[in-house]
Amino acid sequence: MRIIIYSETTAASIQENMGKAEYSYYFILEKYLPILSTLGDIYYVTKPDSEVDTLYFEAAKVGDKAVFLSFTPPHRTAKNLACPMICVLAWEYDSIPNETWDPDEPWYNWVEAIGEIGNVITISEYATRVIRKQVGRRPRVVTIPAPVVRGESLWQQLRSCLSPTAVEDNTRAISKTSLSLSADLIDSHAMIISAEKAVPRLSTTEYTGQQMNSWDGGPVRWDFTSNSEDGGQLLLGFYDQERWGVWSRVNKPMLLLPWAVHGEVEITFDAIPFEQNEGETLKVQIGDASREVVLESGMQSYTLSFSVLQSAGSIEFSGIRAIAVSGARDHRTLGIGLRTLSLKQSGNAGQVNRPAANGQTSQENATRKSLLSLEGTVYTSLFNPADGRKNWDDIVTAFCRTFRDEPDKTLVLKMSHRSRAVFLGRLLVLFSRLSPFKCRVVAVHGYLSGDELDALISSTHFFVNASSAEGQCLPLLEFMAQGVPAIAPDHTAMSTYINASNAFIIRSSEQPSIWPHDPRRANRTICYRTDWESLAQAYRDSDQLLRHDDKGYREMCEAATHTVIKHYSAWEISRKLSKILKKVAK
Repeated sequence: MRIIIYSETTAASIQENMGKAEYSYYFILEKYLPILSTLGDIYYVTKPDSEVDTLYFEAAKVGDKAVFLSFTPPHRTAKNLACPMICVLAWEYDSIPNETWDPDEPWYNWVEAIGEIGNVITISEYATRVIRKQVGRRPRVVTIPAPVVRGESLWQQLRSCLSPTAVEDNTRAISKTSLSLSADLIDSHAMIISAEKAVPRLSTTEYTGQQMNSWDGGPVRWDFTSNSEDGGQLLLGFYDQERWGVWSRVNKPMLLLPWAVHGEVEITFDAIPFEQNEGETLKVQIGDASREVVLESGMQSYTLSFSVLQSAGSIEFSGIRAIAVSGARDHRTLGIGLRTLSLKQSGNAGQVNRPAANGQTSQENATRKSLLSLEGTVYTSLFNPADGRKNWDDIVTAFCRTFRDEPDKTLVLKMSHRSRAVFLGRLLVLFSRLSPFKCRVVAVHGYLSGDELDALISSTHFFVNASSAEGQCLPLLEFMAQGVPAIAPDHTAMSTYINASNAFIIRSSEQPSIWPHDPRRANRTICYRTDWESLAQAYRDSDQLLRHDDKGYREMCEAATHTVIKHYSAWEISRKLSKILKKVAK
């Protein structure tokens, strides 16, 4: 049998596409591949509209059967193919799109699309129930979750987790461990944090040299109006964006850069001083270089040049006063308003490291390692920070409020997105607003190898999920497979495997939501609102269990592993895949 496979994201593009729409389908495909390769010959395609049927007709000529597996949502699945096909679908809401809002794209209506495709594999029982309710009996809809396996067979992996030695290891004694990771680290214990700022405790050179990729030297422009999606993520010490721009709220606000800059740099920014700052001298600093400019009234454009000798990860502003003006209608402390800021290189362009194809800036950066030392109780969460379902603000705020006076508690946030700009400003604003706190939060940004992820799993005591909806949540299952209990809600796909024996369950309730690809953003479906106090209580209860009940924690570790064996065993998934492929293939 020829098994033809398509995913918009591939092994070659996963680092570049990390966090983009549909990137997670690649991980589902990656989990399926070891099993699919035992059931037929694998053929990858990049242009299904033109390649699939060619392979299908070639197979027919030599008497082979063929089937096309498209790891895409229905509206992005190829149409009008002669080759029989199966749409592999991840879904997490209580209804699928059943309306047509674009006459040129009828498959935005998934009920119609699935009816024509005819065969769907979902990765959760929850999704299967939702789809069958709307499409009826004619389309074939089956549940075949992605197996939780890397390298060795699932049974061998999980049996090893349950050996007497491994079970003892699963208690994960509260001791110091060190991980070497190919990633950037943003560590609250390495920062000076107050209500006004969150800046590295180490010198700029030491911090950015170890933690940040270098700027590629290309011109960059950020827009800070409310129409901008990313610009505001980089601001620290500013209010929310408005239609015209954004006001600073502290005396020393800053723009956090998504990479380190050095050399000859020129910035241009549009700024307006609030009343008391007209005529004042604004100091602008990038690393060890600074310039001053007198602020004129009204919105003005300013251009400044810098010779940055030591790498810097921020642009800092000072010399202005952020105070509330007596009798003014706006009672906020306002200092300077920014509308845009542009950054470009001046001088010798040849001195700048250009990024390689993998997104790193040089061979040195591509192979560099960051050392993450962990001590005490470790909570870990792995997610795409741009995914609004993940509620990671709640994960951070509940952790810091619960353990604010306990420096031996660590929360590791593995950020699965190609750009630091998506989360960095938001995270540091949270640090600033939550200060003071003694517990530790570490954001890990980078694509971890299987061995590096295993090392992180082995150092983790509890995995945390606070999502409003999940299609399966492979990271949670991977941690549970290796004996890590969960803190998570039990809704949507998680209802299959989250229970009181293997997790501290976060309460949740229904709330209106949208279909993600519906441009109207109309409330047509349901997701879940997690209860913040329940999350905070789960942190408290889990810590008590780990510190005071070794037997209870060990039982929860074992239950987590047994659950994965029960629902995500490779041999059962292989049997189901073989069955549907034989039925569909021609």
